[in-house]
Amino acid sequence: MPSTRAPHIFFNSSPVNSPEVWRAALTRQLGDLRFTVGPDCADPDTVDVALVLRPPPQGLAAFAQLRAVIALSAGVNQFSADMLPAGVPLSRAVDPSLAEHMVSYAKAAVYRYHRRFDLFERQSRAGVWRFEAAKLNRETTIGLLGLGELGSAIALALVADGFSVEGWSRSPRTLDGVRTHAGDAGLQAMLPRMDLLINVLPLTEATTGILSSALFARCREGACIVNMGRGRHLVEDDLLSALASGRIAAATLDVTQVEPLPADHAFWGHPGVLITPHVAGIIQPESAAQQVAENIRRAMRGEALLNRVDLAKGY
Repeated sequence: MPSTRAPHIFFNSSPVNSPEVWRAALTRQLGDLRFTVGPDCADPDTVDVALVLRPPPQGLAAFAQLRAVIALSAGVNQFSADMLPAGVPLSRAVDPSLAEHMVSYAKAAVYRYHRRFDLFERQSRAGVWRFEAAKLNRETTIGLLGLGELGSAIALALVADGFSVEGWSRSPRTLDGVRTHAGDAGLQAMLPRMDLLINVLPLTEATTGILSSALFARCREGACIVNMGRGRHLVEDDLLSALASGRIAAATLDVTQVEPLPADHAFWGHPGVLITPHVAGIIQPESAAQQVAENIRRAMRGEALLNRVDLAKGY
């Protein structure tokens, strides 16, 4: 039933998302609201909307009047149907600035390898002065795994910079200036040409473990990997083996299977691996609040949500 009262919002996130900043941003959009910061909630049966990075440890089963769950992330693999009250829709918080963050991260990784700053970093620490000829942008071929909203934005930005760009998705896509591929056969055809492979796929049953020995074996020897997707896309031991053999020259990993990465993990200190602390795409309250507020209004009116997630597909 539609409601005209002020919404009760349950907020549960990591320190990356400040509850006070989110409260202020949503108050500017919605006016009166009740805002409870998790993981605990004294009266869950009065909550209308859960705005969460992931469900609290106790789950959401006690949130009996919940109208919507809004994920504070582009990925939603932290949710499953059994975590949500029956019939409660899940949507993603869409931030217009998210694509900008993802593009800038991808470009930083691409140029680091393209201009061989990874090599110069190692030589600098070793006191080695050695010339390495630079390539033109068009001489480097970059592959995108995933051509959704974010993958397409990255691909088009790299095309604009003059790189040769190819992209792969599960189903056929068309993108100006990008040579696109689809299905298993398309992936196998694309991989041997790539100097650098960027993963921005959603995490699904089909894409879990896609960055594995089988994929690395099809890559051009000495290719570089950038994982901006999810930690479970990567089989970590397979990457270490590929780095040891030289099949893969280097990797930039913004996500890992366990976060924070354990102190004793082999990635730490590996000369071919750069770890960044899950910073590629950051949702900013100031720019995301308008869309989140609109979904809260829709939830309170009993209307369909924007950017609703199909949990069966995983996105």
